[in-house]
Amino acid sequence: MPQVLVRALVSDTEPETALALVTDYRRWEDASDSVRKVRVERDDDEWSTSYWEVVFRGGTMQWTERDHIDLAARRESFELIAGDPHAWSGGWTATPTDDGRCLLVMDAQFDLGMPSLGHVLDPIAVEALEDAVESVVVGLFGDDAVIDFGDGDESRDRLEPTVPSASSTEGAA
Repeated sequence: MPQVLVRALVSDTEPETALALVTDYRRWEDASDSVRKVRVERDDDEWSTSYWEVVFRGGTMQWTERDHIDLAARRESFELIAGDPHAWSGGWTATPTDDGRCLLVMDAQFDLGMPSLGHVLDPIAVEALEDAVESVVVGLFGDDAVIDFGDGDESRDRLEPTVPSASSTEGAA
């Protein structure tokens, strides 16, 4: 399954606060042009169900996912319940860095359910997801947020290689 990995360094925000902000999916409508509508139903402080409508390749994709946030552990996870993608799962982590910033990481996997078109559509979907996440992070945390994509393209890698240190990210996977 294709993977989307986005890392973002944000300043002046505690990890728990950063995680709560970026996973408040109701904010994504205003922060990304590709997100048409998100409705969130909270079950309690940790569990919710979100209903998504996004623009993809000139059309609309819709799905419902189950979201679980554990602010104490600085983790959020999501998993597809129903909708257009065949599979969608992943999560967010928030980790303090040695220099006082916060490292947010979104790691997700998806399957559009079209194997014969995967070689064409999967890279487009990855880029669309990366762009949406980047616009949300910049919208929430400002232009000084530093974004990096886990695609191996060094021209898109913007994080300093020494931040965060290995000791800062242990247990954040």
